[in-house]
Amino acid sequence: MTRGYAALTDERRALTAGILGREFAKLEHPTILDVGCGGGLDLEWWRQHGWQASRLAGIDLVDERVAAAQVRNPGVDVRRGEGGTLPFADAAFDVATASTVFSSISNASSRRSLFTEISRVVRPGGVIIVYDFVIRNPRNAHVVAMTERRLADLASRLADEAWSVSPLIYAVGPAALLHPKLGHLVGRMMPRTHRLSLWRV
Repeated sequence: MTRGYAALTDERRALTAGILGREFAKLEHPTILDVGCGGGLDLEWWRQHGWQASRLAGIDLVDERVAAAQVRNPGVDVRRGEGGTLPFADAAFDVATASTVFSSISNASSRRSLFTEISRVVRPGGVIIVYDFVIRNPRNAHVVAMTERRLADLASRLADEAWSVSPLIYAVGPAALLHPKLGHLVGRMMPRTHRLSLWRV
C-alpha cells in the first residue's frame, strides 16, 4: 500500500501548495501551523520546498510524535498540546493545516472547539485548510466521516472552496504495486474518499 499512500500524499501536498501560491501570490512563504503534525513529515516537505524553519510550526498531542517531529525538523517550533487550547498567540500564522485530524475526534463540540482555536491563531486574510475523510474508514471504527454537513458545522458555514480528492486507497495501492500506470488508471476510476476544504479567515 505504500506506493498508493505516497500518491495520495503527493496529491494532497501539491493541491495545498497550489492553493497557497494562489492565495498568497505576494508572499512567497506564508507562515504555516500544521495541526496534528504527527512525526513532522509535512513540515519536512515544506522545508524541502523552500520554507525556513522559522516560518513553520507544528502541534500534536502525542509526546513521541512531537519528539520525532522535532528531530526531523530542527529549528521548527513543534509543541505538544491539546486541541481545546493551542499554545500560540492570536493571529500568529498565515495558514493552518489539519490533515485527517477532525475525523479522529468523535465529539462534535470538541471538533468545533478545535476549529475555533485554529481560527484564533490564523490572521485575518489567512486561510485554514482541512483534509479529511468523507466516508467512514471500514478498517477503523473510530474514524468519523467528515461529511459536508459536519465540515460546515466546524465553522458554522460552508467552506469557501472544497475539492474531492484521494481515490479509494484499497484499490489504488495494489494496482500501483503491479505497475505505477495501472495505479494511476485505477485512481482515476475510483470514488474519492477525502475532501480538501478551504476557509478564508
